[in-house]
Order: sequence, then structure tokens, then C-alpha cells
Amino acid sequence: YLIILFFIADTSNASEAISNKYTIDSDSQLILSNGNIKAVGNVHAVSGDMTIDADEAIYHRETPDNTYITATGDPIKYNGITEDGKPFSGNSKKLKYTPKTGEVILTDEAFVQQSGNSLSAEVITYNTITRKMTASATPGKRVRSVIYPDNISQNEK
Repeated sequence: YLIILFFIADTSNASEAISNKYTIDSDSQLILSNGNIKAVGNVHAVSGDMTIDADEAIYHRETPDNTYITATGDPIKYNGITEDGKPFSGNSKKLKYTPKTGEVILTDEAFVQQSGNSLSAEVITYNTITRKMTASATPGKRVRSVIYPDNISQNEK
């Protein structure tokens, strides 16, 4: 196994950042000619409370002001903790995480589960800063939520 730590130099949103360190552990890693880092095989990425397990991930850093991570897998599995301390988990076939904006975009059979409730769609977008989640479908497909009212706290009703 090869482990590489990534440190982000952007501190403009330091008060909002969950973590300024990324750890990507995989079977092999390549530094590409454009400076990006590609991790292949049993990829395990950690940023703050968020973990991603995928077949392949790329840390895109060709533009310092616009770094992001993409991952693919069949499926990608992810886990995290929301700001209110509740764990969530899910899976999809593709993921894009942009640390500067906090946006996580899950595509291709995206599924998220929290407190027994679930959401599935072609695209689920979650913002780690605002904690807002949206789901959208592609033409001919639909978004599905399964909600158990007993699992929603009194503060959320």
C-alpha cells in the first residue's frame, strides 16, 4: 500500500473547512504530467469525518484555486458525519468533491441513507458546509425518498 497526504494551501474559508488534509490510501498511485495524482485499486480516502472507498480516485490540482477529487467505482461507498453529529452513508458509481465549496456530487445510481431514511436518484448533491442535500433525475427517471417519521427528531419536524 502507498499512502500520500495532501495539504491544501487555501485558507480563505479556513473557518468553514472541515479538514485541510486528505489521506488517500491505495494499491498504487501515479503523479500525472499535469500534476494530478491518480490512485488505483482499493482506494480509501479520508477528509475530516468523510471517508470514500472507490476503485479509482484522482486528486485534480492543475489549478490551485480549483482543486477537487473525483472517484469511480462499482459502487463507491462513502460515510460521514453531518454537522449535527448524525452519521450518513451511501453509494454511487461516480463522485466529485470540491473542498473549497464543500460540494459533493454523487452520480449514477446515487443512494444516501441517514437514520433509516433513504434517498436515491441519478444525481445527489450534498454541501458539507451548508448541509443541504438535493436530488435530481435524468429524463425518464425519478427521485425516490423513503422516510420513516419516527426517525426524524422533533427539531427537524
